[in-house]
Amino acid sequence: MSCPSAITDVLSGRIQWCVVHGDSAQVLTALPRRSVDHVLCDPPFSPNVHLLQRRMLRGNSKRAGHEQVGFAPLGFEALTPELRRLCGMHFARVARRWVLVKCDAEGQQAWQAELERAGGRHVRVGIWHKLSAQPQLSGDRPAVAHEAFEIAHVRGERLRWHGGGLHAFWAHAIATDRNGTNSRIHTTQTPVALWLDLVSQFTDPGELVLDPFAGSGSLGVACLRLGRRYLGVERQAHYAESAHEWLAAENRGSTLAAARAGQLGLFSGGAR
Repeated sequence: MSCPSAITDVLSGRIQWCVVHGDSAQVLTALPRRSVDHVLCDPPFSPNVHLLQRRMLRGNSKRAGHEQVGFAPLGFEALTPELRRLCGMHFARVARRWVLVKCDAEGQQAWQAELERAGGRHVRVGIWHKLSAQPQLSGDRPAVAHEAFEIAHVRGERLRWHGGGLHAFWAHAIATDRNGTNSRIHTTQTPVALWLDLVSQFTDPGELVLDPFAGSGSLGVACLRLGRRYLGVERQAHYAESAHEWLAAENRGSTLAAARAGQLGLFSGGAR
């Protein structure tokens, strides 16, 4: 597979960002060595954890005066060992500096192993404390309070970040749409606030961030706000379209909700 023209334009610096609808494995295979500055991503959960994850649906029925809670599938497939190995191999090949992979806590060691197998350097395990996360509805065990980050780096390059002596710990509320702004468009959307912390601490202005599992595009939004370039790949067409719509609105100085309502952004008068 050759790279689509939009990807080539981002790699060359002709455009600042793109979201392409495609298979991440095929795109990764086609990318040249050391062609992006960083890889930051949120791939699917590992199979054993994925099976336990469901979207909570409220208000679908009521019984005995109590609101019933239903569940629906996440809407995408679990991560396979084969895809994780391929990603580990190519993440270590295409990145110039940092590789950050958000994952379930149970899957962190597998990601570390694949990145080290590919020649990457394991640096740290990061923690996202998920404020306002879903409680354990069964009440028979503790609820999941966090997700992990496998934080790795390309070997042979000096480690450098903007966090000083801070811990690899970030506390942010989960992404919701409780205020009705249509700000949550993916079932497992990572909050923009978390990505803003990571992008500002691990990358420099003008650098290119590769996101092979773009989902909602929330990482891309953080990149645009902080003056980074962004290359997103999303397998599901409807998510790729929504992510592109969100980034286009952000690029115009608007929001996704305002763009969908037909409102003009602050920068609508010209290219940005």
